[in-house]
Amino acid sequence: MVEQEKTLTPRRDKLRNASFFSFALLRCCAEKVCSPVSGLVLLACLCSSFAHANLLLSRDEQAWLKAHPVIRFAVDPDFVPFEWLTKNGEYRGMAADYMALVEKKLNIRFQRVHTDSWLDAMAMIRKHQIDMLPALVRSPEREKYLLFTPPHIIVPGVLISAKDYDNIEQLQGKKVVVVGGYVWDDLIGHHRTDVHLIRVENTRDGMELTALGAVDGMVSDLASVVHALREDTYSNLHIVSYLPHRLELGFAVRGDWGILRDILAKTLASLTEQEKKTIADKWLTLEETDFWHKPTFWYSILSGMAVLLLVLGMVLIWNRILKHQVVLRTRALENAQMQLIHAEKMESIGRLAAGVAHEVKNPLAIIQMASDFLAQEVVGNKEAYEVVRDIDDAVDRANIVIRGLLDFSRGEKLDLRLADINEVIERSLQLVAYELRQHNVEVVSRLSKVLPAMQIDSGKLQQVFVNLFMNAAQAMKADGQLKVSSRLYTVATEHELRRDREHHFRLGEKVILVEVADSGPGIHESDQKKIFDPFFTSKPL
Repeated sequence: MVEQEKTLTPRRDKLRNASFFSFALLRCCAEKVCSPVSGLVLLACLCSSFAHANLLLSRDEQAWLKAHPVIRFAVDPDFVPFEWLTKNGEYRGMAADYMALVEKKLNIRFQRVHTDSWLDAMAMIRKHQIDMLPALVRSPEREKYLLFTPPHIIVPGVLISAKDYDNIEQLQGKKVVVVGGYVWDDLIGHHRTDVHLIRVENTRDGMELTALGAVDGMVSDLASVVHALREDTYSNLHIVSYLPHRLELGFAVRGDWGILRDILAKTLASLTEQEKKTIADKWLTLEETDFWHKPTFWYSILSGMAVLLLVLGMVLIWNRILKHQVVLRTRALENAQMQLIHAEKMESIGRLAAGVAHEVKNPLAIIQMASDFLAQEVVGNKEAYEVVRDIDDAVDRANIVIRGLLDFSRGEKLDLRLADINEVIERSLQLVAYELRQHNVEVVSRLSKVLPAMQIDSGKLQQVFVNLFMNAAQAMKADGQLKVSSRLYTVATEHELRRDREHHFRLGEKVILVEVADSGPGIHESDQKKIFDPFFTSKPL
């Protein structure tokens, strides 16, 4: 009879409240004093007293709620996505959504008590400093001091991987990652010894290791996986299989408040399927990402941009190279043009020198005839005869210079004749004697007396020696020394033949070696490969 009374009483209360509500409305209408405002006030008051009756709460439960309008609770600040605190201290998660529904249905207020960690929350509920915890897994140890409602959050366990596994059995002997200390750690650690278990601090770390291929798979709950995928979008991860084990979280109430546990259980049971589905869809459904939000789309865009930038970079580099080549070719053409102009000037000077030499030969011939006449007239006069001899010597030296100029200026084809190379060297020195004296250059000549005659073009070879001597004098500028030597030499090494591009000489062959050295600064290393190029010069043109 007592149990029956407990069951019938809420129904009588519900009928009594309904009759009172109808009577009040009829009386209000009959007296025509029911304004819209007073009607809303009346509805609010009646709904407040009627809310508990909709949950079939007993009188004792309603009285208890009236005596305890504020219920204290604490949360795990980092139990994403079930419950956590944002940087602004806002309470979020699946448990927070259920708390909001329960708070609305019971017309009470849940007051969150600040804690620094989950361990602090567990310690506070032991001491009854808080009244309940919104999301906790039931365990025999916890049931010693806590009362649990049926689970309101039930999430299946899943195995995720970046590899092509079909089922969990294929992970035997593989590396599997779990969050240390969570239910999956206990489950796999105690019941599956055929996998290599790796523990991490949070779900995100485990999913990163799985996505990178550092481990073969990860065991977690569907809610945590969905939340991590929403946050970071691991495009290569997929669910291999759902586990038979589920994560079940219920309200945990302090051990001396069984009536609150019953109230919460009834409230959870009164939730409609649509209310539960709304929460489940919010936290357990992975929304289809728009194609422009998918990593593949952005990878494609970035790859295309990278290719485009690479092509543009190559075009720019190629343009720079072409511009540089144009500048070099233009500069080379300008140098070649200047060298041709210089060559033409030199040719003109050569022709002018030849003309001057021809013009000077006639006065020299007259001077020579006059000298011969005077030599006959001053016979017996020793002093006068010495003067005439000096005139003859000067005329002879002038003739030698003139003949050298004429030979130097001839642009004839190669004319090979037997000649003494030492004579060519001496004539060349006489041609540049004035230049050497101007620069105060000392000439040291060591010409071998036993050199055989050889087939040479004396004029062209003389041009070579004159150029060498003039370059030496101009490079030394002043107070230098020019060494010229000639001797017979036997070619002994391959290294000595490195400049013999046309292979005129052979190892063991005897040659005439002429060496010209000066005390100048030498040829710059960058110019040494160009010294045989036509018209090359390092001097201003």
